[in-house]
Amino acid sequence: MTGLIAIDESGDTGKKGSKFFVMAAVITKRSRNLSSVYKAIPKKDFEVKFYNSTERDRSDIFIKMRDANIAIACICIDKQNQIGVFRYGNDLYKDTLEKLIRHSLELYPQSDLDIKVDSSRFISIEDLTIMVASVSKDLQKNVKSCKKVQSSVDKCVKIADFASGSIWARYERENSLYYNMIKEKISTPVNH
Repeated sequence: MTGLIAIDESGDTGKKGSKFFVMAAVITKRSRNLSSVYKAIPKKDFEVKFYNSTERDRSDIFIKMRDANIAIACICIDKQNQIGVFRYGNDLYKDTLEKLIRHSLELYPQSDLDIKVDSSRFISIEDLTIMVASVSKDLQKNVKSCKKVQSSVDKCVKIADFASGSIWARYERENSLYYNMIKEKISTPVNH
């Protein structure tokens, strides 16, 4: 059985803009565990994401997410109160992604899995592949494939968008409504 880790982010990585940068991973033993969640996302003429979905659509999606056989790993960075060296842009993105991949692999019980990361300009596929190979070797995991995909095309990464959006809204907007619906599934690294 090959598991799946799908990753997306919310907020921005710049010095200005959002106060928080969040990256979340939806982790499941089988991608079919996400089918009821994906079916709850309405089909429209535009890409439906957390930030542009209606409250009713979000509620339907998060009820399905709460009931799905998934785990969610996340890293939430308060950009103005970082520990150690302050990082922004590509460095913040790459550091956060590496920590999230490590934490996600630690949470996943089996060794075989695929990783999908939302496409961004912050990391090349080559750097992502090297990062995943290094972390998976450390943790003795067999990552069969590692891809950058667009959330508009990939349903698993689209679900990760909703997870990261709810966590970001909790911190950035002090709106915990959707976060509270899935908080039992969310794990953050202890040393973060």
